[in-house]
Amino acid sequence: MSAALAQVAELVRRKTGISHGQAQLPSVAAALRRVDPALDAAGFLRADMGRPDGGRLLERLIDEVTVNETFFFRQRRELDDIDWPRLLRGAHAAGRDTVRVWVAACASGEEAYTLVMLASAAFGSALPPVSVLATDISPAILDKARRARYGARAERSLSPEMRQRHFLDHDDGIEAGRPLRDMVEFRHHNLVSDPPPAPGSFDLIACRNVLIYFDGETVEHVIGMLERGLAPGGMLLLGAADRLCGSARRLAVADPIEQEQSRMAAGAPERALRRPLGHEPADAAPAGLAAALQAADEGRLDTTLELTERLLKEDPLDANVYFVRGLAELGVGDPESAAGSLRRALYVDPGFGLAAFQLGRAHEERGDHAAAARAYEQALGTLGAGGDRHDAILEQVDIGDVASACAIRLKALREAA
Repeated sequence: MSAALAQVAELVRRKTGISHGQAQLPSVAAALRRVDPALDAAGFLRADMGRPDGGRLLERLIDEVTVNETFFFRQRRELDDIDWPRLLRGAHAAGRDTVRVWVAACASGEEAYTLVMLASAAFGSALPPVSVLATDISPAILDKARRARYGARAERSLSPEMRQRHFLDHDDGIEAGRPLRDMVEFRHHNLVSDPPPAPGSFDLIACRNVLIYFDGETVEHVIGMLERGLAPGGMLLLGAADRLCGSARRLAVADPIEQEQSRMAAGAPERALRRPLGHEPADAAPAGLAAALQAADEGRLDTTLELTERLLKEDPLDANVYFVRGLAELGVGDPESAAGSLRRALYVDPGFGLAAFQLGRAHEERGDHAAAARAYEQALGTLGAGGDRHDAILEQVDIGDVASACAIRLKALREAA
């Protein structure tokens, strides 16, 4: 790939935080072709630096590389864990009558409207004491969110009751009713370069499955910015798929709810809650595997490698251990070894969809896009099969988020081909 294309990717990273390694540069080239088939990377750089419409070209490129995969009630069981009465009590303690919500990187608005619907159900009112600010970097996607018109894909998880209560029929889809739309304000915001819209004032901030596209340094910066937006005792909801991709060391919180309850029982001041929400595992991981997972979560990857090596000597056919070892090898920058470990996990257990997903990541890092696409296809074929195969590994992570991340990567590879 050309040096000019790498410069374009760096320009996008500086503007949005979205990181494209060498293996992902073809997807940047594909996005450039969608912006203007006649414009190559060098031409784009000249336009960006010298032409009056250069900024508009960059804006269009950002629209193309920004992932806007969302729908109503996405991963519903995560959102059902929101304690709306507790948030309202916190707002009252701060002298406010409403729960203030910020949906960061809101895409086309489905999650913002979903939170209003959930609040309406929780408070038993068509006009719940909630106000929502929804932000995104893309002006085009914000315009779509304000129009609030959606097709069959967006409404696939919308119950008939919610559809009748909150939406009107529109052409071949639906349109959010005026009461729902009036409770959400849409505004431009850059997670990487802008401060929080109203520091220290939000009772709930939702930023799900965005950090997965950032590098580690950007992740740390963005989480810090989000936390500065929280009111005392507020809750920050983060995407579970971000944790799976090893993008955020600060997501390694063993049990934030239990820690908060212990803190409050001891009379300590209430602090903000940060949760990568999801389901609790049906069965805890075995002690040795749990120790390796904890070391990985805490960034002690050398310890993870030592522990998994020891465990594999005891049982060379443990797919879970090969999986965790592959994660650690990815984390230390050894995708070749990671691919070997993850392949072994799949040899032992061909239905291990999570291992197939991470194998796709390893192949992308190696630059083998065809192998990556095959791995992602294998993952998608097994992740939706149900059952509790992944419970010992997943902890609080919802399998649906993994499938979404997998589909996004597969789509990017196909577009770049």
